[in-house]
Amino acid sequence: MRRHVVTALLPRPVPDPAYNTYEMLRTDAERKSRGPLGPEDLKSMYEVADRRGNDWCTAVLGHSFPGIDRSSSVDGWMLVLADAMELDPPLPPSVVEARKRRQEHEELLAQKTKERQEREKRRWDAAVAAAGVEMTVRENTRHSGVGGSLRHAAPTDDLVSGRSRKHPADRGLCETPGRSNPLHLSEPVDAPANCHRCLDYMEKVRPANAPAPPTAAEKKLLELIKSGVVFTLRPGRTNQPIVFDTSQRSTAAWGHLGRKVSAAVKKLEAKGWVVVDEQFSRTQADGMGWRWRLTDAGTAALEG
Repeated sequence: MRRHVVTALLPRPVPDPAYNTYEMLRTDAERKSRGPLGPEDLKSMYEVADRRGNDWCTAVLGHSFPGIDRSSSVDGWMLVLADAMELDPPLPPSVVEARKRRQEHEELLAQKTKERQEREKRRWDAAVAAAGVEMTVRENTRHSGVGGSLRHAAPTDDLVSGRSRKHPADRGLCETPGRSNPLHLSEPVDAPANCHRCLDYMEKVRPANAPAPPTAAEKKLLELIKSGVVFTLRPGRTNQPIVFDTSQRSTAAWGHLGRKVSAAVKKLEAKGWVVVDEQFSRTQADGMGWRWRLTDAGTAALEG
């Protein structure tokens, strides 16, 4: 199969000159371009364009100057003749207006970029404070978007979130351990992380040896213990220590003492969140028992 190459010539830009002698200059340039164009002629055109600069060439031609290689011979001769005449015309109004619009657009983009960077910095500072662990920021070196490379939050030590989600050190918080296509991360950079998934995990992570956050049921029981209604009692018939929520009655035997929560409280105690008083105190029903209280760790777990 034969390949056909078609050369398409772009239309000449509509000139918008800002000086009176434009038509006369162009007429002289068209007359000069009728003859052969020799190497010395081209050399003169290049020399004038380089010496005078793009703005002067644009002012003479009345439209944006694309360079001698992309200009017609008439435009080239216009530059040579205008240089010989020592013309110094102002830029075309259309070019001035276009540059003004471009500058305003660039300033708007710069302002939006600044505002976005400030938002990212504020969110990152808040996320670091909420996480309470040391983090670095690393860029994705394999992929880059319109706003640049995505920056990931990477812990300096192994962390976990939820019940058992692992977050290895020096890896992005959003990255699943053992993924077949690991992220390509840079060395730490001095910039806020902007990966939304990493930022979401910042409020959920904790050191690998720290207990898991309380479940909804555990939080409810911690609230009861905080309010001072959970006691260890010794019912008369059994004389065995049993933990009761004295704020409500149970339908089972000895229900007047409250609802039994021994197993649930013992789990909280094993996590270091609650502790029982050594001294007797009075219950809501005027009984006597040992009140359960929150530890500092329990308070932090409840408020976390």
